[in-house]
Amino acid sequence: MGRSVLILAIGATIILGIVQLGLTVHKETLVNNVADYSSDNHAKNTAFTTIQLAMEKINQDNTWHPTKSSPWNSKIEDADVSLYYETIGTGATSLDADTIRIYATSRFLGEEATIISTFQKQRLDFVPEFEAALSIATNKFNFTMSGSAGINGNDASGTCPDKPGITVPDLISESKVISGAGSKLGSIESNDTQVSVDPNVSYSPVDELIARLENLPGSVQISGNYKGTLGSADNPGIFFVNNYAKLSGGIPDGHGILVVRSGGELELEGALDLAGNVTFNGLVIFENAYDFNGKGTPTINGSVLVGNTPGSNDIIDIDISGNLQLQYDCSAQEYAKIASAELLKQNRYIRLNTFE
Repeated sequence: MGRSVLILAIGATIILGIVQLGLTVHKETLVNNVADYSSDNHAKNTAFTTIQLAMEKINQDNTWHPTKSSPWNSKIEDADVSLYYETIGTGATSLDADTIRIYATSRFLGEEATIISTFQKQRLDFVPEFEAALSIATNKFNFTMSGSAGINGNDASGTCPDKPGITVPDLISESKVISGAGSKLGSIESNDTQVSVDPNVSYSPVDELIARLENLPGSVQISGNYKGTLGSADNPGIFFVNNYAKLSGGIPDGHGILVVRSGGELELEGALDLAGNVTFNGLVIFENAYDFNGKGTPTINGSVLVGNTPGSNDIIDIDISGNLQLQYDCSAQEYAKIASAELLKQNRYIRLNTFE
């Protein structure tokens, strides 16, 4: 009897030992699985963090471009990370959205995770939409039109709806333009409307944009007998006339934004003299005064905006004369937007998708 009990006890001990061993092995397996899961999660999280840091770097410096053969390597929360990106789609112009795909890989305690995100890059420019060949964003003005000058609101590119020849803020302003044009009213062409009333036309916040652009490196102050360039289609610019400036023939076609200032108490006297066959493509802004003398056959393709800054009560004398041609062209708006975006150096990225 005693021997049987002993045998049973020994058997039970062996069985319990086997069970305990199994539980221990199972426990160790669970611990290892949890550790692996934790390491894998950490690798994934640091890969996501790497992408976020990369987006910040791209925002700060759009020339920063790690490649597959030369990735960016770093260490984040004890994980070894690497990243590169490729451009998988480019817009038709430098203003159109680019699409980039970012590859981020993180290695932590033997675990590796790769996260792939696709982003669409869009530039912020803040340039107002072109609403007419000539937009008068103030009711404090006089208007005359003479000579062989012309204003055309029909889109020169043929890709956008036609716009009014002139847009003004109210009915009194409309009457000023019509009476001031007199017999030259027929020189204002448009399949839309010769003179349109739009109560929403405003010089704000354009005034804030212009004040900001002037203080940024890269804007160009032109004065005197200017012989330089006015931007190109590939590299449009921002140009300010705060003093008398004469642009004579022989200057290549300009592109971007041209601002002519005058009249305000805190501003210098500005005037622009266009001589010869000078052409500017983009947005031309007359701030607080229309100081313009057109000789030869100067042409502005895009849109012209005339307005007063807050606090300025000057009456702007708008004299469309000589052979000046104001031609609405929606494609020229692109040059103004590119010039503004490049100077502001601001981008917005929209995430399209993320996968492992």
